[in-house]
Amino acid sequence: MIKIIGSLLILFSSTAIGLLLARRYRDRPREIRQWRSALQSIEAEIVYGRVPVDQLADDLSRQMPVPLSDFFTLLKELLDGQDLPLQDAWIRAVHQFWTRTSMKQPEKEIILQFGSTLGAEDAENQQRHIQLALAHLAREESDARQAQKSNEKMMRSLGVLTGVLIVLLFL
Repeated sequence: MIKIIGSLLILFSSTAIGLLLARRYRDRPREIRQWRSALQSIEAEIVYGRVPVDQLADDLSRQMPVPLSDFFTLLKELLDGQDLPLQDAWIRAVHQFWTRTSMKQPEKEIILQFGSTLGAEDAENQQRHIQLALAHLAREESDARQAQKSNEKMMRSLGVLTGVLIVLLFL
């Protein structure tokens, strides 16, 4: 009886790990799309609305889905509560927020690079930086979709099969 319960726990645990790994592959393209949408909103506000960044962060925290809304909430708090310069608040928010995402280092570098220019130039140059970041994110989204196609199902299967292998080895 104990062997059966132990076997089921091992099988359940390895399957859960496989599903979590597969979820990261599934969530990454969606999160990159959310960032692209946020950058397009920022572009519209900078070019046409001339909204201050703290107000923009507040608006985006309400408009964007989780987890990206959490980033803009954190940015707003850093800008208001700690009275940091925009670039410092952006960098700190990215570093604190990044562990909550499925995105990888290339996306982080794109977002950090974009943040280093945010609010530092006129609207026309800012628009160029946004377009550049959007192009880089589009490329990363394409790569993420390819990785999702090739790895998501494999991770789910690998979790189950690893559990079966461990159970068989212990029996």
